[in-house]
Amino acid sequence: MKILICDTLNSKVLEELQSLGKCIDISASDSKDQDLVSEINDAEIAVIRSSTQLTKEVIEKANNLKIIARCGVGVDNIDVEFAKSKNIKVTNSPTANLISVVELTIALIINAARKINLSDIHLKEGKWNRKEFIGMELSGKQLGIVGYGKAGRLVSERMKSFGMSIAFYDPYVKDWDGPEKSLELDQLLSTSDVVSIHVIKTKETENLISKEKLDLLKKSAILINTSRGGVVDEDYLVELLKLKKLFGAGLDVYSEEPPNNIDNFSDINLITTPHIGASTNEAQLKAGLDTVENIKKILAGDDSVAL
Repeated sequence: MKILICDTLNSKVLEELQSLGKCIDISASDSKDQDLVSEINDAEIAVIRSSTQLTKEVIEKANNLKIIARCGVGVDNIDVEFAKSKNIKVTNSPTANLISVVELTIALIINAARKINLSDIHLKEGKWNRKEFIGMELSGKQLGIVGYGKAGRLVSERMKSFGMSIAFYDPYVKDWDGPEKSLELDQLLSTSDVVSIHVIKTKETENLISKEKLDLLKKSAILINTSRGGVVDEDYLVELLKLKKLFGAGLDVYSEEPPNNIDNFSDINLITTPHIGASTNEAQLKAGLDTVENIKKILAGDDSVAL
């Protein structure tokens, strides 16, 4: 069985996959796009992370493909419906990266609240103007979470220890009776001091936090997005930061990756990371091992782990 490895995997995960078949690893190739098209032709399993795009055009080249295995939660880089139409099973590992993403989210919140990134650069340039870096305390503030699934709830649990009150918007959470406030999106955006986004990318969530929605935020608010690019109008977010109409922001994901507007990111309270939410040794190992187990189950006839 030919297994096509499209993105970098933990060495232990590679060993597990090698026990299942012949692995062709194109993750470090300088001509990866071309190799993907040629190697997927006779591959039976394709293993990917977020970097590889398995579009309809690519999947059409796959004559023997049985399984697409995504090491991670998001499958917006896969044409899932077209894959299903070709009887290709698609599986992912939705919980493996949770803790890593949650911890990065919290790091971005604290960083933006205390302008750590800007003050770090300032000091390393030999400056000492502390008045430029007046921050905000999180204690007593409202954290608004957009998407109250597993990641959103874990962020909620952790930020309560900072003395924050929690509100959330999630149309799929019905009849909520917990201590957290369930709000409509506009109310959440206009009343929260920190807004953290935790949604998957769908037609419904694309540009969910649009220009009009961003205008609802307080001038003193912080916006964090570690979910998916394209959910936030990033260009307008940057404009608000430049005009000092927003206190700060943190982005790990972008509508285009890498983003093409990084020249606009300087000298504003915007903390940016290159889509590293799942980039910890622990998360990558767990995601990989979960993926291997999913592959084994599908090969054994158990489609419960397929999307």
